[in-house]
Amino acid sequence: MTRSSEGVLAPADAREARGQATGLDDEAGSPRYKSIYQQLARDIGSGRYPVMTLLPTEHELCEKFGASRHTIREAIRMLTVAGMVSRRPGVGTRVETAHASTRFTQRISQFPDLLQYARNAALLVRDVRTIKLGKRQAEALGAEPGQPWLHINSVKTLDDQDTPVACTVIYANPAHADLRADIQPRISLLRLIEDHFGNRIHEVNQEFSATPIAAPIARQLQVEPETAGFVITRRYYGSGGLLLLATITTFPHDKMKYSMSLNVA
Repeated sequence: MTRSSEGVLAPADAREARGQATGLDDEAGSPRYKSIYQQLARDIGSGRYPVMTLLPTEHELCEKFGASRHTIREAIRMLTVAGMVSRRPGVGTRVETAHASTRFTQRISQFPDLLQYARNAALLVRDVRTIKLGKRQAEALGAEPGQPWLHINSVKTLDDQDTPVACTVIYANPAHADLRADIQPRISLLRLIEDHFGNRIHEVNQEFSATPIAAPIARQLQVEPETAGFVITRRYYGSGGLLLLATITTFPHDKMKYSMSLNVA
């Protein structure tokens, strides 16, 4: 718990302390953001916050739960990952469904939405190594076979559970192999992008495909080989069309829903 220079609780911390005193932590002592997420999910399910309406603002939720903005944002992130709400810049947080989904949901209509997805993509790293691209890998990346690339194998879980919901393979341009020193057992995809590529990204290309899941990935996802899979390939380009980073994410077909909104002028 932080304090101001005069030894008095800062406002956000004071609200946090009041929230703890009111029993907002669950019986298992899980983080407060999870307790708040569960309460908001119940409120949405009961109709207190109907579908297609906006949740209260972050400030209002901070006051309601006596919690810091960081705690509220983490609770909202969990609602977003569960597919119950979507965050719309300049509008607010809109309720999309009354029930949490067992699928990972992505709603992307513009580049900031993609960065929000990357912010939520905490990955458990299984393996980091430098490889020489084979023919199929080179075709997937639009690169030359035989080139050395940094290869990061990772899995993503849903709502802090142990069951993996996706397998993500990250390929980094050899010119940025120095990011290997920053790879931790659990990494943020957004942190990798911001720290090592930042505003050098000029274009992002996305491809979607369906394919049977090969045995090596199936083992990581704890599904049977040849299970139907949904694959998203993203390529991040810098100036002059230089490929900086690529991610290939494989979901079992029943663990993924992709939603896209197109604004018509």
